[in-house]
Amino acid sequence: MRKKTFLLLLVCASMFSTLRAQSPTDLENILSQISADSVYATVQDLQNFGSRLAVRNENNPDGNRDVADYIIQRLENYGISTSIDSLDIHGGIIYGMWIDQWFYNVKGVLPASNPIDDSLVLVGAHMDAISFNNGSYTSMTAQVPGADDNASGVAVMLELARIIHENNLQFRRDIHFMAFDVEEFGLIGSRHDAQKRSEAGEKIALMMNNDMVSNQPEDEDWKLTFRWYDNAVDVANHAAAICEQYTDLEPVILPETENWEMASRSDSYAYYRYGYRAIFTHEYTFSSSYHTLHDVTDSCNYPYLAEVARYNMAMLTAYADPTSGVGLEEHPAVTTSTYAYPNPCVGKVILQYQLEQDSPVSISVLDLRGCIVLRIDQSVQSAGICHSELDLSSLPTGLYLCQIRTDKGVETLKLLRQ
Repeated sequence: MRKKTFLLLLVCASMFSTLRAQSPTDLENILSQISADSVYATVQDLQNFGSRLAVRNENNPDGNRDVADYIIQRLENYGISTSIDSLDIHGGIIYGMWIDQWFYNVKGVLPASNPIDDSLVLVGAHMDAISFNNGSYTSMTAQVPGADDNASGVAVMLELARIIHENNLQFRRDIHFMAFDVEEFGLIGSRHDAQKRSEAGEKIALMMNNDMVSNQPEDEDWKLTFRWYDNAVDVANHAAAICEQYTDLEPVILPETENWEMASRSDSYAYYRYGYRAIFTHEYTFSSSYHTLHDVTDSCNYPYLAEVARYNMAMLTAYADPTSGVGLEEHPAVTTSTYAYPNPCVGKVILQYQLEQDSPVSISVLDLRGCIVLRIDQSVQSAGICHSELDLSSLPTGLYLCQIRTDKGVETLKLLRQ
């Protein structure tokens, strides 16, 4: 049962041919339609393949082609134009195996309605899975259930597609749905896609990655971990705020010293390496069935998985339709000539910003969990170049967000406390 009470807005389909999530109230109605039973059915379908090991074996002699066809059929049932981007990999030994075969990324495209720019939002998850005997990385099993890792992430993606289709939702940016093959062998599928997009000059407003998002003991607080990249610290902050507002999950943004190892081990990292902004979510309580034959549907928590899907739907609305008023995204600059010095700093830092008109100014410093750790409310400041001194010496070392709020809005910059 949801802990938060939502005001539901019932929309009569006979009155509206299309619906945009134009307000948080509309969105709450849409989020209420996300179903634990629906995401469970997808995870079970994917487990039923018996193996989603990307490399050919006796159980899937064509690799994951059948899995790709299943995902294509699901997306096309939801009115999404879909194709396979095949990868011909021959040469190289991974986990003691010589690789010489085709692999299959699935790409679905939902075009924008009245687009605001030429960028897109990408929702991705890897469809392949792997398991080992007795934890030995030299002994892969032919049977690979892969329920949590990562049928759960694919289930989130397909649930978003279902909800969009059933509500006839339209967005202001193209949405691309990506199911990646060969993630378990070095992010091969996502690296291939990110490189192609970079070479083609494609613009990605945000890449959203879900990998292992269904393990949650009932007797523990429900939390969701956010892995972040240094070109998108503000995205992590926005994502945590959206998660907290629209779900029953407590967002957890790890400090830099704990963030990086796993941030580089899933598909979002491939996009970051090509300069794209990305966010990666995974379960807070890591599954003990990781890469084993015990990673089965019965070990997953589907109400928790549905909450993860709700976070994704709210995040998708915020970035694919930033005119909706849902969440926060990039805003036009409210100040000019804004910078901080010294940055990095060991204590005090000076902010310099130029106001285009007289305005009250409020300055907040937030940690990566979105908590305000320092705040200065200025009186009305005159137009022109302004300076404010911040003393960060009492704060732990790490990365912080500094928000400068004026009558025109909010501008954010990063501060590094050494």
